[in-house]
Amino acid sequence: MNDFDDSSPVIPLPVILVSFLVALLLDFMLFPFEVFFWLPEWTALTLLYWAMQRPQWLGMGAAFVLGLLVDVGTATSLGLHALSYTVMVFFIVRRHRQIMLYGYMMQLLVVAAALLCNQAVLVVARLFLNHQVITWQSFIAPLLGALVWPLFSQLLLVLTQFRRAR
Repeated sequence: MNDFDDSSPVIPLPVILVSFLVALLLDFMLFPFEVFFWLPEWTALTLLYWAMQRPQWLGMGAAFVLGLLVDVGTATSLGLHALSYTVMVFFIVRRHRQIMLYGYMMQLLVVAAALLCNQAVLVVARLFLNHQVITWQSFIAPLLGALVWPLFSQLLLVLTQFRRAR
């Protein structure tokens, strides 16, 4: 028995793939520049959810691949999101059992810290690669993503239970 063995029911792989496909489509939608800073990264939120729920399926390798897809889809430097998602998921996977025991308020704080860590890695990488200084507005989206977390996690939980019930 390893550290990731669970007694919980198996979640079908198509459910996970469809959730990531929808998240990627939401991240790739074009919005006005003024609205862009207010939108949470749906791929990062979905990655956090599945890294907490099923770390044996979606770990740092999946985070790296999804980061590369986001880099290609958003036309940013290749590897920026891959690096930031990998760092974010590393800290979540290390403590996923402890995080899952928290209530929604404490999970909200953990998700906020993970999303802020993700954004901080992106800001530092952009500063070194492109000499691009990011304003404080880039830290609004992670905080809004954390506020959306309870509703988002409940939605994914309902969708997986609905799929299992059928």
